[in-house]
Amino acid sequence: MHRLVLAAALALVTALPAGAQAQVMASEHGMVQQRVDGTTITIEYYRPQRRGRDNLFGGVVKWGSTWTPGANWATTIDVDHDVKIDGHRLAKGKYSIWMVPQPNEWTVIFSTGWKRFHVQGPDPSAQQVTFAVKPDSTPVVDVLTFSFPAVAPDSTTLLFQWGTTAVPLHIEVTPSNAAAPTGE
Repeated sequence: MHRLVLAAALALVTALPAGAQAQVMASEHGMVQQRVDGTTITIEYYRPQRRGRDNLFGGVVKWGSTWTPGANWATTIDVDHDVKIDGHRLAKGKYSIWMVPQPNEWTVIFSTGWKRFHVQGPDPSAQQVTFAVKPDSTPVVDVLTFSFPAVAPDSTTLLFQWGTTAVPLHIEVTPSNAAAPTGE
């Protein structure tokens, strides 16, 4: 009887870790955050991998298709104060990010409908901020990445990179210490 209980306990212990382990996702969750003069900018996304594919844009992501830069759920940006992105006003709040890649110009879409599955596209009834940007090239980046490589007192650059493509977005915040007018 003792051997039977011991065997059952051993079987249970060896079976639990396999069943209790969290599922590993092909595109892991990532988050990057930057504070600029009291304004917090947060990007939350899932990070697909290149996996040796050389034709990410124009191949995996078709030219002219609306795509969230990530996987699983739509990539989001959350700003706790109004900002300007590439000169376009983005009010305080949370937005899904979508891009429409073309060889020489991409369209960027920020949609107030932020809780979206990645293949749904932006909610057509939600308020949107849309503008064009020029993609750039970069040394190969295997895992889709957002970063803030440059930070100034009143601005930052949000950089998207995947494969050999980079899309920089310039973000400006309203300075909290704007100089008061001086009387003469």
